Amino acid sequence: MKWILVALMMGATTLGVGSAAEAVSKKTRTPASADQRSEVSDVVKKIREDDEGLVILFSKNAGSYYLRRDVAEFDAYRKKLEESLAGKKPVSVTYEPSQLNILEVK
Repeated sequence: MKWILVALMMGATTLGVGSAAEAVSKKTRTPASADQRSEVSDVVKKIREDDEGLVILFSKNAGSYYLRRDVAEFDAYRKKLEESLAGKKPVSVTYEPSQLNILEVK
């Protein structure tokens, strides 16, 4: 009888962990509201493209910043980021801090 209770408890724990892991893996990057913005000035170290936009890595700032294709000035911002990468010159980026979505590039 005790082994049945232990098995049920282990099964419930395993199911709970699996569901949490799936929820984390399905999390998507969403746009930020105007009051949730930060700014960084740094040199672009690497740019990687995916289906929804660009992943940007900076030289001095940790984290993978993300420029979504649905940002109004995507092409202009992309060009500025690529110029920073090629010329090793700093670029100023406004981003949403919780998911590091890039909102503006200067």
